Amino acid sequence: MSKPIICVVGTGGTIASKFDARLGGHVSTASAQDLVSAVPELVDIADICVLEHSNINSALMDTATAFGLRDTLRKVLKDDAVAGAVVTHGTATLEETAYLMDLTVGGNKPVVFTGAQRNADEKDPDGPRNLLYAAMIAAHPEAKGRGVLVALGGEIHAARDVTKINPETITCFGARDGGAVGSVTKGGVTFFSMPQRRVHLEINQVRENVHIIRMGQGGNDLLFRACIRERVDGIVVEATGGGNVNLPFYNGVCAAIDAGIPVVAGLRLPSGAPHLGKGYQGSYQSLMAKGAISSGYLSGLKARILLMAALGHTSDLKQLREIFARAGGGA
Repeated sequence: MSKPIICVVGTGGTIASKFDARLGGHVSTASAQDLVSAVPELVDIADICVLEHSNINSALMDTATAFGLRDTLRKVLKDDAVAGAVVTHGTATLEETAYLMDLTVGGNKPVVFTGAQRNADEKDPDGPRNLLYAAMIAAHPEAKGRGVLVALGGEIHAARDVTKINPETITCFGARDGGAVGSVTKGGVTFFSMPQRRVHLEINQVRENVHIIRMGQGGNDLLFRACIRERVDGIVVEATGGGNVNLPFYNGVCAAIDAGIPVVAGLRLPSGAPHLGKGYQGSYQSLMAKGAISSGYLSGLKARILLMAALGHTSDLKQLREIFARAGGGA
């Protein structure tokens, strides 16, 4: 039987990083072809094609480069002969790019993001195994229709839920609420569940001037005033507890909404969703009454990505709420 064709798309990151003596640290320099050449076992899994989209450490990933990956992947996956794609990416902002792709690429072919915690020139890099496992997932027939997946350290996560939980450990990603959707070992790929609450947005642009403001005890409305003055596209608030903020934050949210800026209310917690109950000004209930949009179970980072993409689709608040209700759930 013929092997599936999997395209490896490189964007850079630790998986491609080598030590630069001039800079005194590691930078992304290895090409996608270099990464593939370091894993000869890939030929047992699939016929591999290679494409370089970018080569930067992911803290430097800008919105234009990230959204441009959507077009790169669509071009690759449009070929009927290609079964799926693997994207190598730095782990720092991988969860954001992966979710943006989940929202915008479309289609049923698998896209699997992977990366590494150890640099490419270390004695025991984790990148080669992660790349091999990602190719195994992309080539697996049950990977179809699951949207964008993230695979490192043998765990498979859905792009909507995945979040980085540690800067150094090999199993550096977890999920806010849903848990891993599958596992991969030398023995093969096993899926546990189908990713839920996926939303597809057919857009030609994103509105990238969206900012996250995190509530800290005693915080004031300074950042809201700055956002209003600069006429930002949107604001995501990471609130305390079940979605509650103090009075200065509440006044900042109200002022932003009155200025016509969409405000999404979410949590600063590592899991869960905002909920109704408290009645004072600043409570989640009062934010909803004022006209804020609930993030549901989405993290602040994912809510920002969704708002950027959703604003590329519509500026209508009712439609924005409906998009967030589908993607985020919650009260």
